[in-house]
Amino acid sequence: MKKTQPQIARCLCGGVKIKILGKLRNVINCHCKQCMKTHGNFAAYTNCLEENIVFMNKSTLRWYSSSNLAKRGFCNKCGASIFYKIKKGNSISISAGLFDNPTKLKTDTNIFTKGKLDYYKLDPNLRNFSRSEK
Repeated sequence: MKKTQPQIARCLCGGVKIKILGKLRNVINCHCKQCMKTHGNFAAYTNCLEENIVFMNKSTLRWYSSSNLAKRGFCNKCGASIFYKIKKGNSISISAGLFDNPTKLKTDTNIFTKGKLDYYKLDPNLRNFSRSEK
């Protein structure tokens, strides 16, 4: 995880706006079917401890229980996919596209590459896992 200055992330309409205090993990691209269906493409997520998120606005934040294991946070106004959260975990994944430049984050891993669709290629310089990296 990289230590960063507090960063601001927001959805397209601003109905969900957060400030991140503390460390953010480098970006992981997830190619699982749920991410593909939720994002319309693979999902690029960073991650931090949930306690390091300060909500500046969450008036349009809604949660969808996508499985027994996890839930996904989204904006019910603009439709932005914002969070992925393991229900019993203490960290939360945040869609990397919600941040403004410069993020100082790097993409370093692809996961669930077995579910990848055929219209794009994976970067051979990144670590690739057919399932998760654990």
